[in-house]
Amino acid sequence: MKRNWPVFFIVFIFIAGGSRIAYPDEQSVSSLYPASTWYNDKLPTYYFYNTESNFNNFAAVKMGFDVYLENRGGYLLQPFDLRENFEKAIREKKGDIYLLSSWHLKELQRKKVPLKIALIATSKGNTTQRKVLSAKKEITDVSMLKNTVVAAAGSEEYVHSILKKILGKEQEALLKDIKILIVPKDIDAVMAVGFGMATAAISAESGLDKLAAMSPNYFKELHSLGFSEKDYLLIAATLNKPDQQETQLLEVLRKMSEEETGLENLKMLGIDGWRTVR
Repeated sequence: MKRNWPVFFIVFIFIAGGSRIAYPDEQSVSSLYPASTWYNDKLPTYYFYNTESNFNNFAAVKMGFDVYLENRGGYLLQPFDLRENFEKAIREKKGDIYLLSSWHLKELQRKKVPLKIALIATSKGNTTQRKVLSAKKEITDVSMLKNTVVAAAGSEEYVHSILKKILGKEQEALLKDIKILIVPKDIDAVMAVGFGMATAAISAESGLDKLAAMSPNYFKELHSLGFSEKDYLLIAATLNKPDQQETQLLEVLRKMSEEETGLENLKMLGIDGWRTVR
């Protein structure tokens, strides 16, 4: 069940000494200026959509990548804010390289979309991550999450899928009694627990590492109620075996971390490099 906060309900999230005000029911920047309007069918293009985050800085990401790519083949990045538009573009074979989450890739493969992994993203040397369900220590068991709010970043379908896996068969019935608070990033989810906006949070382990460095005292107040299985980070995929042009596009991606400007762009996607599939 998705949360349904009043429009005047304001969440304050303090990150790295700054502050962020989120109005849960307001329109996002991307809905006012849809990413799908940037489509250009004349140039080789990377298509990007991530079910595991809810950032709305599409314009900044697109501009950063397009400037970087201009002198490296003249390629483009096409970010999407709506899953249905991204999947429609895949079905119509409009893109060349598709950047998406491992969970989303598996969902599409189950629908017989023949996407194949070409590159796997890295973060601090890791290519996989697992999600953690965290709460304050007075919440001793997942059964205590009935009629509570769980904060998480990502699409609602994705969050429900991960929460279902973490809860397991024995506690699956709890799902209908848990409200989901969707936030932009993992760090926002765990901070929402500290500010009393949620009882528990789903985040990647890296999100908890960030919290431990940023607010060690608050980090000590939390404990883990469950874990998901490890899964790949962001995936670069193609619909078929890469042709010459797609191979060039993949090579540009793979080398981005070797340059400071390329690395800065990758970090906007929450990663720091790419590896070929072994």
